[in-house]
Amino acid sequence: MKKLLILLLFLLLVSGCTKMEDKKTSDKTNTSPQTQKDPHSGMNMQKQSDEKENTDAMNIPKGSKDAKADELSNTANDFDKVYEKNKNETNKKQFIDKHLAAGLYLMYEAKLNPTEKYGPALKHFNKVLEADPNNQEAKQNKQMIEDIYNQMGRPIPQ
Repeated sequence: MKKLLILLLFLLLVSGCTKMEDKKTSDKTNTSPQTQKDPHSGMNMQKQSDEKENTDAMNIPKGSKDAKADELSNTANDFDKVYEKNKNETNKKQFIDKHLAAGLYLMYEAKLNPTEKYGPALKHFNKVLEADPNNQEAKQNKQMIEDIYNQMGRPIPQ
């Protein structure tokens, strides 16, 4: 009776371990693209299986360049001069749109290291808020970046 009980416990232990091992290997072999929620934006993001398309911060070398990020930032910053000369409603709207587009691209799409994109994105959101202090999108994204810096224990760039 005692031997039968020991044998039964041994079989339960072995069967439990093999089920766990099956689960681990099936998780590792799944290579299809997965959709997951971006914790920063609430947007669904598609995971890429191609290494070159992966925008995970750990895979992006420091000093990488993103031409679209540079273009959007330069366009927004160049428009600052136009807006300073004439702060009419049309220029104000363009100023806000250009800086918001640059900030959002940097924050969510730019293939840059986090240290190279969050600071400039924050500057664009701050410019939007200078022109329109009630802009909810800029407020939310600014707060999100500040929260990221606070969680990392780093000072918030100005």
